[in-house]
Amino acid sequence: MRRIHSYGYQHRSILLLLPLMLLAISTWWLNSQVSPQLDASTRSYLLLTARIFFPGLFVLMVAFVVPTIDRFLQLSIVAAVYVIALLCLPGNPVHFISNPIVGVITAVSTLFALLPYQGSLEDSFVPKPWRIISTCFFVIVLPVITFVCMGLIMRQINTFILFTFEECFGNSMLSVIYVPLYLLLQTLGAQDLVGALVTLRYQNSMVTAFVNAILVTNLIALPTTIFVRSFFTKKHVRLFLTLLVIISIMTGSLGACVSLTLLLLLIFFPGSFSTLLLTGMACFTLSYLLNVPAITLVQNLYLPDTNLALTTMAVEHANSQIVSLEAFALIFPAGLVFCAMFIRRERVRDRKRKMRSLNFGYTIGTASSPELNALALLRALGGLSNIVDIAVDGPWLYLQVASNEGVSLSALNSLVQEKVVVDRTTMLYLCNMGEQSQFLHMRLSKLLENPLGEAEYEVQVSVPFHIQPMPHHPAAAHA
Repeated sequence: MRRIHSYGYQHRSILLLLPLMLLAISTWWLNSQVSPQLDASTRSYLLLTARIFFPGLFVLMVAFVVPTIDRFLQLSIVAAVYVIALLCLPGNPVHFISNPIVGVITAVSTLFALLPYQGSLEDSFVPKPWRIISTCFFVIVLPVITFVCMGLIMRQINTFILFTFEECFGNSMLSVIYVPLYLLLQTLGAQDLVGALVTLRYQNSMVTAFVNAILVTNLIALPTTIFVRSFFTKKHVRLFLTLLVIISIMTGSLGACVSLTLLLLLIFFPGSFSTLLLTGMACFTLSYLLNVPAITLVQNLYLPDTNLALTTMAVEHANSQIVSLEAFALIFPAGLVFCAMFIRRERVRDRKRKMRSLNFGYTIGTASSPELNALALLRALGGLSNIVDIAVDGPWLYLQVASNEGVSLSALNSLVQEKVVVDRTTMLYLCNMGEQSQFLHMRLSKLLENPLGEAEYEVQVSVPFHIQPMPHHPAAAHA
């Protein structure tokens, strides 16, 4: 029953993508080219309504995914906190309302106070009035703390930008730091300060590199990072990320949709979000070094959206420098994600191997006995069923496996005297086992020839037991 319950929550996560699609459709429909019959004031009013309503719908979809003690109470409180957060937004109210990510985060923090209680012991020993009081306390305190912390973080970042922008930006390569700052502020829906300061600068190579880096990161690197990350997740998460890739491609020019996508990436996949920040810095450096021409105008950078009609992409004009930058934004994050996932997999396997060694009270290395090394070699290669062939040449042991996925390189390197030589194409592993190579080859060959462990000769363990009739005495029978 618990498995079916969790299965439902896993597939409800797809509901998180519905507000992004509706916001993209409404923004597209309210475009002056699509609906010319609307006047400017009506179009502005409807667009502002959509930018307030659909992030609020996103908060409600998050509430549907999270389990709670009372669904109606949860939805009512979350909606009320979202509205109150919008009314209390400091600074420039027009911008914050058009991209109300602060209100979204504040409302989502309330969900932690409405989670169901754990276990029956707590239900037995905690009085119900105290439970209600504690829930009400955290419902009030958590959004306040979140709102204040968000305000302090954005104020500190803005103060840092205001004090360093004129001195650093456009004068040295330290300007690369403003790319991750802009992406972080864009995740929080408050990137207008950096955008406004950039528009005040004269056109130079640093400004052009900054605009190019932000644009290719959001339009190319963001969907690439999510797509590659989906290969290293479970099936239901892979479906969610695949749909998020499609949405991020379709809505890459809308500031509110990009902010919500970045927020999802920051909450659920912080490692991929860090990869995106590094990609933005690398794209800035490459654009500056190659002197890539401006892909779009400075005034067209997510204030609040980006007009793709004013964007010069490689499809329209075959510029080799722009093509190189876009290809780099496609390849670099994919390589980073692959490397990070490979290192993570090896660390997990190495941690499991060390935990098993600690639990059993022994460690295995090059100086261990040949029998233990044979068992450790089987474990590092993914079991006997993963070994296809084995050969020996002096101290070198040649091992061919059926799949590279089951092999732990960290465990293999702890058993050999030199680093393991790997040929992933033929799935061949060369291990220098020293004097134990002949014994290990013989032992593993025997196991491959006889995987079920059947004995060649039948060994009689005990004397056979035969049932014989008892002796019959005629005299005893007559008596």
